[in-house]
Amino acid sequence: MPIEIIMPKVDMDMDSGKLIAWHVGEGGKVEKGAPLFDIETDKAAMEIEAEADGHVHHRVAEGTVVPIGQPVAWLYAEGEAVGPPPTAAPAGSAGRGPV
Repeated sequence: MPIEIIMPKVDMDMDSGKLIAWHVGEGGKVEKGAPLFDIETDKAAMEIEAEADGHVHHRVAEGTVVPIGQPVAWLYAEGEAVGPPPTAAPAGSAGRGPV
């Protein structure tokens, strides 16, 4: 089952972030700890690293403002079938962590 890659909360006052650049193309492979995307907040711009290995699919477009906890993409395991974008789990739901 694919894993949500969510917009992380990196600032106490943050309620959304702007995804400014992807480091991995659609369908591209990423390894845990590798740069995944850059975000911009009211206070800073920063690089977000992958928290797991996999292939990135269903990415939001660069320049999109995404609420905290909402998916910016989905991470699929090697060989896992890619279908339509999964339905996002409600923010704060158990069982799926940020990537």
